[in-house]
Amino acid sequence: MRVKLSAFSDTMALMIVLWLCSLPLIALVVLPLFGRTVAFTVALALLPVLLLVCWGICGWHMTHNRR
Repeated sequence: MRVKLSAFSDTMALMIVLWLCSLPLIALVVLPLFGRTVAFTVALALLPVLLLVCWGICGWHMTHNRR
């Protein structure tokens, strides 16, 4: 069965993949310098920031695409 996705679901998927790919970078840079608690906080704070960016991109596309 095929599910129809919204026009901007690929943007949301890209943001989630970007967050997942940034986790090793956070582990390599932030974890040794600042510790486990700060690295965990940075990783959790990055997710809503990326989701807000995604919603901004999707909102901009919805208002500027006249199709």
